Amino acid sequence: MKLTHKLCGAALVAAAGVALALPNTTKAVDNTKTGTGHIEFTFDTGTSGVIPTDPGVTDGTTITNLPSVTNPGVFGIIAVTPLEFESHDVLTATNKRDYNASMFHANTVDPAEGTETFDVQNFVKYQDLRTQEAHPYKLSATLSQNFKTAGEKGVELKGANITYKNVAITQTGAPELNPNGVNTAGGNIDSASSNTVDFIKNTGVDGVGYGQFELNFGDKTTGAESVTLNIPKTSAVGAGDYNAVVTWTLSETI
Repeated sequence: MKLTHKLCGAALVAAAGVALALPNTTKAVDNTKTGTGHIEFTFDTGTSGVIPTDPGVTDGTTITNLPSVTNPGVFGIIAVTPLEFESHDVLTATNKRDYNASMFHANTVDPAEGTETFDVQNFVKYQDLRTQEAHPYKLSATLSQNFKTAGEKGVELKGANITYKNVAITQTGAPELNPNGVNTAGGNIDSASSNTVDFIKNTGVDGVGYGQFELNFGDKTTGAESVTLNIPKTSAVGAGDYNAVVTWTLSETI
């Protein structure tokens, strides 16, 4: 009986020792909660938000008298300045064959405060606001209708062509997003061949080319000599109003 008692006591002591040696495995309670983040960008579907501004001027001088200003949506051409080669004596055409387009005269009719009259280089304003990572596109021009007088029997200035030079891109956003592949040398569009000149071939990687831009021909110093109409000497020039159409195309593919 005594032996049994001693063995039981030893066993109890041994068990207690084991229990005391066990590590504390209780974990701390994590107290976490998730939150959300949100931002929205909207697009103005009216034309008031895309009235062209004086290219290169960061405060955005508004131009109110550009013809056919449109909101193209997230991708397209907003406006093109009309090329005005002015009026000339028909007799001068016997020797003079090159005529420079004038600067565009902005806000010439009853300018309000903030829209005072000024001259600006000719330009094409466009935007690419597509929601996508890459923004490849091409901007090109064609002389789709030659200089011609009105009517079914209108007379053409045969072989007339327009040369663009001093090409540069401006915008009021981050310059890091300026499109690449800008044809700064310009080019010549010819009514006889109806050729097309690519002024921008933007690869669009890393968001390059995203935003609203002006493709300018010269600046406030050189703008009056950056777009030139040439009439070949073989083309007879008679008195009359001659009108042409230059078609600008912004394509999603290069």
